[in-house]
Amino acid sequence: MKKIIVAALALALVTGSAYAAEWNFYGEAKVYTVWFETDEIDGEDGDTQFAEGLYEGAAIGAEVKVSDELTAGFEYGTADGVADIVLLYGEWDFGSGIVTVGRALSPINVAYSNQLVAGEEEDLGLGGFGDFDQSEITQVKLTFGDFSIAVIDPEKNAWVSPAFLTNDDIALYDTQAVIPMIALCYKFTFNMGEFQIAGGYNTFEIDDNEDIDAYTIGLGTQLNFGAFGVFATFVWGQNMGNMGVDSATGYQGLAIYDGNEVYDCESIGGTIGVTFAVNDMLTLEAGYGYIHDEIDDNAWTGSEGNIAQSYYFQAPITLAPGVTVTPEVGMIDERETGEDETFYFGAAWAIAF
Repeated sequence: MKKIIVAALALALVTGSAYAAEWNFYGEAKVYTVWFETDEIDGEDGDTQFAEGLYEGAAIGAEVKVSDELTAGFEYGTADGVADIVLLYGEWDFGSGIVTVGRALSPINVAYSNQLVAGEEEDLGLGGFGDFDQSEITQVKLTFGDFSIAVIDPEKNAWVSPAFLTNDDIALYDTQAVIPMIALCYKFTFNMGEFQIAGGYNTFEIDDNEDIDAYTIGLGTQLNFGAFGVFATFVWGQNMGNMGVDSATGYQGLAIYDGNEVYDCESIGGTIGVTFAVNDMLTLEAGYGYIHDEIDDNAWTGSEGNIAQSYYFQAPITLAPGVTVTPEVGMIDERETGEDETFYFGAAWAIAF
C-alpha cells in the first residue's frame, strides 16, 4: 500500500509540474487556388493552368511559458503535404539578455511583403526578389534588447562545373568549414514602425584548394501613417546564396568553382511596397521586388549576371475573425535568368484557429 501511495504522490508531482507550464496552441489551414500562364523564353505562350494546394505556411504549433525566465515553442509546417518541424526552440531570459536554442527565426529577417499566390506550395513574400531572410533556422542566439547575434551551421553549397554541389557531395568535392556562420541584426522600433539592419558572414574551403567567402548586409523599414503604410528593403553582398538566403536569379547567388578557381557572385536588390487599410474587413497591398547577380567573368557561365523581378497586387478580405481570403494578381519575371515569365491570378484561403 505504501508503494502505491508513493507512486500516486510521484505521479501527482509530475502531473502538477507539467500543468505548471502555460500552453497556448495555435494553427492555420491555408490553401491556394490559382490560374497561371507562362511565357516560354523562346517566345511561345504557355497554356493557362489551374492549380490548388496546401501552403507550406499552413501550420500547427504552440507557445509555452514555463516561468517568467523560461519560454519555448514549436511549430509543424506542411512542406509537400508532410508535417515537418518549422520551429522547435527554448528561450532563457537571464536578466541582461535572452538565450535562444533550437530552430527559431533567424536574426536575418529583413522581409515585409505579404505576397502569397504564385501556383506554388510556399508563401512567397517576394522571397528571393530583394529581401534578406534566412527565415527559421537551427541556431544558438543571444539577444540584448534590440540587438541579436546567432551562430549557425555553415552553408556549404556552390556551383561546381558542370553541376550543383550540395552538402551531400563530399565524395566528389571535399568541403571544410572550421567556424560557424554568423548572423546578426539591430532592430529599432518606434511609434510609426521599425528600422533594421542585418548582416552575416560565412566561409568554407572547397577541395583543399580555395576558400568561398560570403558576406551580406540588408536594410529594411516598415512605416505606418494611419491607414496608409509603406515598406522597403535593400540587400547587397557577395555569394548571398552561401548565407542560406534565397535568390531568384539563375545561379541563386552562389559562388562558382570550376575545379581550380572560385568565381564570386555579387548581388544587389530590394523591395518596395504600399498598404492601405480601407476598413476592418479590407486591406490593399502592392509590392515590387528586384534582384541582380553579377558573376565574375569565366568561360563556364558565358555571361556576367542576370536579373529577376516580381510584382503583385492583393486585397486581403477578413470575412470573420480568423477567416480570410486574399485575391491576388502578379507577375514573376525570370526571363533574364534563362527561365520563364509567369503571370498569375488567384486567391489564398485561410482559417486560423
